[in-house]
Amino acid sequence: MGSLLLFPNRMRNSERMMGRQVSEIQFTDQDGVQVIASLNVDESDELFELDMWKTDFSKLIKFPDIDNG
Repeated sequence: MGSLLLFPNRMRNSERMMGRQVSEIQFTDQDGVQVIASLNVDESDELFELDMWKTDFSKLIKFPDIDNG
């Protein structure tokens, strides 16, 4: 688990810093362990990172299926 850094509009400023979390979702992996995914923006409110981790720090088994409702 870990973070995926995002570079909107080809932004490459290495001095960018995380500003705040704008969204979070939790789901249960196939082994019953909770997964938390957070979308964060930088100090200028530009997309910064997608952070995802399992609460027991094990590897993700499967992303959840999209519910077409």
